[in-house]
Amino acid sequence: MERASAKISRALVIFIGLVIFVKYLSGTGLFEPKNHRGHGYSVSIPQGWKKVKKQKGVVYPKGVEVVLFVPKGTDVKTEEPDTYISVFTKKLETPAWIEDEFPGILESIKREGNRVMDKGEIKLDDVISQWVVYYSQKHDALFLEFYIVTDANVFYKMQYSAPSEVFNKLRPSFEELKESFKFRFSLS
Repeated sequence: MERASAKISRALVIFIGLVIFVKYLSGTGLFEPKNHRGHGYSVSIPQGWKKVKKQKGVVYPKGVEVVLFVPKGTDVKTEEPDTYISVFTKKLETPAWIEDEFPGILESIKREGNRVMDKGEIKLDDVISQWVVYYSQKHDALFLEFYIVTDANVFYKMQYSAPSEVFNKLRPSFEELKESFKFRFSLS
């Protein structure tokens, strides 16, 4: 009887030790994902950044999927991040073309009191994308946004925001994520 209880005690000590070790390793970032697969796309998470769950108190419109990436060390439970990258996805009910929609998007940005600094068009993963850089006095930050509508009628908005003084310093992380953006087409 004593021998069996000694074995159980030893197994319990080993189990607790393994749990503590795995918890320690998870805190080192060893098990953090390197990629994110969203609705119809995938991206690489930039080094030094992490994917976070929905922000506390933020409600997104029905049918909108949002993923948020922030620099490691940012606590979105206690503060609103001033530097982030996000990807919004929404399946549109009616066909749309970004070339037709972009002028209205620009007007909306301006109507909100933002100053458009630059805009243009490029291809992301062989799909036309419209982009804009603007300054928001309300947030005292710069925003870089890319807008895409695919042939499957899915709208994507990729957004990078940071305070003016660190915008260019942290922009390579956004560029890394943007360059890794790949569409994954499915029947859904």
